[in-house]
Amino acid sequence: MSDIRTPFKKLVNKYKISINTDSTGILLLSHDAVKRSETAEFRQFSQMRFSVRDFGKEPISKDKLEDAFKLCERKPSACNRQSWRLHVYTEREQIDKICKLQLGCKGFSEDFQGVILLCADIRCYAFQEMNQYFFDGGIYAMNLLYALQANDIASIPLTMGHKTAHLNHIKRVMQIPANEQPILLVGYGSFKDRWKVAASKRNRWQSYVSWNS
Repeated sequence: MSDIRTPFKKLVNKYKISINTDSTGILLLSHDAVKRSETAEFRQFSQMRFSVRDFGKEPISKDKLEDAFKLCERKPSACNRQSWRLHVYTEREQIDKICKLQLGCKGFSEDFQGVILLCADIRCYAFQEMNQYFFDGGIYAMNLLYALQANDIASIPLTMGHKTAHLNHIKRVMQIPANEQPILLVGYGSFKDRWKVAASKRNRWQSYVSWNS
C-alpha cells in the first residue's frame, strides 16, 4: 500500500508519533489451525475466534446452522425469559437488502452466504427494564459466534446500533414484528484455506480488573 505508506510516514515524522510495531499489522490464519481448535478445550478454542471479512466458497449446510442454534438453547437470560428471536436470510436479494440497511459492511458483504438478525422480544420485559434485552441479547450473541465457530462457520458481528427512526425503517423493510428490537446482525460464510485478519491488540486483563475496591 505504497500510496498510504508515504503520506503516513510524513505524518509520523511531522508530529513525532511513536509507533508500536509489536501490536500492529495483520495475522495470517489457516483453516487447518481453526479446525484443530474447534474440538479443543475452551482455553484454546476461544483464542482462535476472529471476525472474518474474507470468506471462502464452500457451501454452508442448513444442518450446521441448526446445530449452532441448538448449542445456544441454554444461554442465560433475565429470569429465564429467553427473549431472543433470530431471522435468518439466505437468499441473495434479502442478504443484500439488509446489509445495505445496516450501513457498515460495504466491500465484503457480497461474500456472505447468509446473515442472522438477532432481535429481542421486548414484551418479555417490564418498563423499568428498558435496557435488559440488550444485555440478554449480547450474551446470546457471543454464544452464537462461538457456536458458529464450533461448527466451522466463519462469521462477523455487525452493529445494529442505529437511531430509532432508522431501526423502524429496517423493521418495516424486512417485515420484523413491531415488538422485536434488533440487537445484532451476523454475517456468515465458509473459511478460506488461508486469510488475513487485523492483529487487534487486546488490553491485558490487569488493566481493567480491580479487587475489593
